[in-house]
Amino acid sequence: MATSENPKVFMMVAAGKALDYRKRNPDASSNEIIQHVVSEVMSPGHVKVGAIAAADRAIKYKDQNPKMPDKDIMQRIMNEAPEILETLEEYKKHY
Repeated sequence: MATSENPKVFMMVAAGKALDYRKRNPDASSNEIIQHVVSEVMSPGHVKVGAIAAADRAIKYKDQNPKMPDKDIMQRIMNEAPEILETLEEYKKHY
């Protein structure tokens, strides 16, 4: 398990766990997958939000394009990680 508090590490772990869970449970709902990820990813609360966002995007991308390799989805999440984190920071400023 990732022990660093680097949010990107937790985001990638969460996205990978979401894709693995979807592969093993193809009929699982997004909520079920996210619940699994939340229970598996041991991270501080503020980092966990980013991990959940990354897992949600991974599920969305897989649903939109089931034939897309997981490796490509993971790369896309990694490329979008700064945007996800920036959005979360903006949200925290307002709430």
